[in-house]
Amino acid sequence: MRVVDDIADFVIVGTGAGGATAARVLAGAGRDVIMLEEGPLLRTSERPAEVLDAMALAFRDFATATTRGSYPMPMLQGRCVGGATAINSGIIWRLPEDVRQEWITRHGLGDLVERRALDDAFEAIERELEVTDTSPGLFGGNGERMAEACRVLGLPGQAMTRNAARCQGSARCLQGCPGEARQSMDVSYIPRAQRDGARLITLARIDRVLMEWGRAVGVEGVLVDPVTRRPVAQLRVMAREAVIVSASAVQTPVILRRSGLRGMVGERFQAHPGCAVVGRFDEPVVMSRGATQGYEVPLRDRRLKLETLALPPELLAPRLPGAGAAWQQRLTEMDHYAQWNFICRMEAHGRVRPALFGGGSGAAVHYLPTERDMERVREGIVLLSRMMFAAGAREVFPGVGGLPAAIRSVSEVDAIERATLRPQQLNMIASHLFGTACAGSDPRASVVDDNLAVHGTQGLYVMDASVFPTNLGVNPQHSIMALTWVAASRLANRALRGAVAA
Repeated sequence: MRVVDDIADFVIVGTGAGGATAARVLAGAGRDVIMLEEGPLLRTSERPAEVLDAMALAFRDFATATTRGSYPMPMLQGRCVGGATAINSGIIWRLPEDVRQEWITRHGLGDLVERRALDDAFEAIERELEVTDTSPGLFGGNGERMAEACRVLGLPGQAMTRNAARCQGSARCLQGCPGEARQSMDVSYIPRAQRDGARLITLARIDRVLMEWGRAVGVEGVLVDPVTRRPVAQLRVMAREAVIVSASAVQTPVILRRSGLRGMVGERFQAHPGCAVVGRFDEPVVMSRGATQGYEVPLRDRRLKLETLALPPELLAPRLPGAGAAWQQRLTEMDHYAQWNFICRMEAHGRVRPALFGGGSGAAVHYLPTERDMERVREGIVLLSRMMFAAGAREVFPGVGGLPAAIRSVSEVDAIERATLRPQQLNMIASHLFGTACAGSDPRASVVDDNLAVHGTQGLYVMDASVFPTNLGVNPQHSIMALTWVAASRLANRALRGAVAA
């Protein structure tokens, strides 16, 4: 194969929330930056409206990658320019204060999450990415019914805050916002970094960081064919000052371990698994109208967050119970369904290792919810089912194996509440992945310090959700970006001072 060589001050692996923010800050400071992305650059106008076709282009392994063990759990990851920000709903949450305090007291990260620096970063990002609350006019029938359930049951529901001030309510976040209202990294910070001089290399699968005498000096990998994913060229990109790995909580530890790092690398894998409940209403809901996700119910004391999640017909249809004529009859009522989901702040820890064989993602992820986690999952399903009936649903499909597929009265929810649920009974999906290169002051218990620099290695940084020592219980994109903003700004300033001194 041919060999492609390049060099820059900073080499950034990954273009999701962390990598794109690092590029925006460093390129904006006048530094020479190369961004490396394993997936393709997908122009919004070229992304198909059909969700399955869009997923084939933008999701890692067509969303088929799973955890390993007795209960395989699908993991949703983006693999395109913009990473997960290009396929999510743009939900914005600042780092919760209880999490910030825990990171300070238990993990020694006071400098990283210093209040003023973090707030300045949040405010800058919110201003640049047009962050605002979702207007009630964009709730759609899905959100309107969740708001009604909250009113009836006295739950603390609220409009979601999103980076989509110009949202038109097309319910196409998964496929790529057709009007580029959602400020995902592929339409915001990546182009901005390029305008500031950063370069972008796509279809670049990075295998390892190159080390010399305890210092990261570059990365190597391959360029791949966009269709077959087979290597077409060898790739080596050298870094004059630093390598920043921002490849996700799954791929980052794989790259680091293949580069010879051990210790806590790949340990403490955490996630926000969740389930969804579907309800059938007499009046049309029309999930294709409104924001894909526009309304939520944060329940931090219960380690749950309830959300609306509109599904296109091709994903909703397999979720409906029945077979044959009965299932076909349900399809005729497609506009009468609402779907709500929850994410659970689970306490379980897993681990990530490079895959020895098989596994299209190149990673082996081992993860299993604890018994207390499953109790919270049951609570989430029960609560969503009760909310559906409170909003006027005629039927509810809780999605629990071994229990009725459809229930028609709120009294039937009691059977779920009494049940001991096992993971294999549920269709749980893991989103929001954390912790596999965790930050901390103690090198024995962490991978990076409060500058997000890898302990004991010069010129190597990690800037993505893998540095989070705990999960959050809320959507992590904004916190990833703010932590990266703080760390990348300090890195740019140190590099500038070094250049001046030289």
